[in-house]
Amino acid sequence: MDSDSLERLVIGVDAGGSKTKACLAFARPAKTTTNNSASDKLHWSNSIRVIGSGESGPGNPRSVGFDTVYENVLSAVALAYRSASIESKKVHAICVCMAGVGQADQRIPVAQWVQQANLAERVRVSEDVTPIRWAALWETRDLHNPSLYSQGSRLWNNSVTLISGTGSIVSATKDDSAGASSRSESAREPKENREDCHPLFEVPLQATRVGGWGYLLGDEGSGFAIGLSAIKEVCRAHDAGEEFSPMHRAVLKEMGCDGAIDLIPRIYTQPIPRPKIASLYQTVVQFASSDLIASKLLEYASVDLAELIAAGAMRIGLQPGQYGLAFSGGTLLGKSPLVPTILRHLERMQMPPALSHQVSQPVIGAVVMAALLDETPRTRVD
Repeated sequence: MDSDSLERLVIGVDAGGSKTKACLAFARPAKTTTNNSASDKLHWSNSIRVIGSGESGPGNPRSVGFDTVYENVLSAVALAYRSASIESKKVHAICVCMAGVGQADQRIPVAQWVQQANLAERVRVSEDVTPIRWAALWETRDLHNPSLYSQGSRLWNNSVTLISGTGSIVSATKDDSAGASSRSESAREPKENREDCHPLFEVPLQATRVGGWGYLLGDEGSGFAIGLSAIKEVCRAHDAGEEFSPMHRAVLKEMGCDGAIDLIPRIYTQPIPRPKIASLYQTVVQFASSDLIASKLLEYASVDLAELIAAGAMRIGLQPGQYGLAFSGGTLLGKSPLVPTILRHLERMQMPPALSHQVSQPVIGAVVMAALLDETPRTRVD
């Protein structure tokens, strides 16, 4: 694969609850841009060139264990090299974004393993919610008017990210330097100039998270929560002596059960079939237009997710209509019925975003994060 002398080979990895994705790309670093000309701003459209991708199994060590996750990371990376038709080699930088490692000390062993695997000269490890904001910035870039990059950058610096898949979590970020009254315009000018001239530039942000408590303590509005509610509805109907609806029968079929009593040994096993329960979200969606209970389950989930978003935005001090909202996760992809309902509830809560975006490729955010790695330090744990 041809590349120019200014490009670096980087790897982004998105290790989530149900699958692990790796992306191999050439990235042009910010330091190659030396001024603020229009031609430099055009760099935004070609600063990253994806050349290969790969996908493997689950990437949450809390669900399948670290050994399995590490195997899946290596498998996804190997498949990315294969799809790019190049031999595996040590690249400039890698960023691994992983579910189930919400605390920094939980990510240190992951960073040590990545170093030992000798995949890259520089290593960055973060939780899986972090790359969504960078992916949203990349996917909403205006190729026809690259000068708008600085506006988009400031919007996504002040943003809320929602992941709803097997589990759910919100991350909110705020850039105080852009509007701090204690700073003069002249003091802020260098940062803004650098921000305008190249996309691969990172500024310190305040950050907070809401949710992400796992399936026992939280995960409101997630695929697992919706699926579990559907199973509980089957149990309720059984106890009430009601005739099962088509949705009830479909839930039992998906769980491999002939009757409601069969749910007990199916659910109370090790490991708990969390991905299977979460997959029932699709069954609920299938019946939402014809089954009042199914539609209510989705409505309740959207309220829960909107409340998580509003809580994250308010905790960090974001203002209504002045923040970006990025969606990701299996329950929020494509024509998800949850997304428009979430936005409606945010309007009702008087906390609407300035822009909302459904991220289609979270792994590209990990690629951007890898490209952001400076010469030092060689290892970064966010």
